[in-house]
Amino acid sequence: MTFQLYRLKQFVIRIVSTFSDWALFVGIILIGGIGTHWYMVDSGTTLATDRIGPWISWGEASRRDSDPYARAHFARLGALPLSSDVSRTYVATTDNDGGALHSSCDYAVQGRDFKSTWWSISVFDKGGAVIANPAGRYSFSRDTIAIGADGSFVVSLAREARPGNWLPTGGAGGLAVMLVLQDGSGSIADDHLSPEGDQLPSITRVACR
Repeated sequence: MTFQLYRLKQFVIRIVSTFSDWALFVGIILIGGIGTHWYMVDSGTTLATDRIGPWISWGEASRRDSDPYARAHFARLGALPLSSDVSRTYVATTDNDGGALHSSCDYAVQGRDFKSTWWSISVFDKGGAVIANPAGRYSFSRDTIAIGADGSFVVSLAREARPGNWLPTGGAGGLAVMLVLQDGSGSIADDHLSPEGDQLPSITRVACR
């Protein structure tokens, strides 16, 4: 009787052990698969995105041949961007040194006027919402930004008012800077990735509190 109970116990242990191993295997596959999918939709792949310094752009936005991750990315955001053939959107959440953008720091976004017909620079919180401020300043475009005689410009990101092109960051926490370039010529998709194309602005941390 004791021997039979021992064999039954060993059998149950083997069943439980096998089930645990399979459960662990399936769990790793599910967690890894879901995690990888989330990353691909959120950050994209090297085939779907273009990374230039701190700037990231989804090169297949709204194109007929865009991959499923690019489509899922904009579907999750609830956004309907223009085709990347005529419009390019670049987003930066870090400065040129790789530090995460945060409203506790001041930044200088330095660049030159673009060849594009129209362009704008905006700042949002990490969730993509505009940052409420008494001045009602949310972005600058070619029509509203102060550009130097040499074609250069500087946009200051800071909590307190700054002279010149200032975008308030308040107490937003994490920040995201968006640069939009639009051109009806249909060549923008390639032009802004070529050495002869427009150079994207640098983002330099000036000071932190």
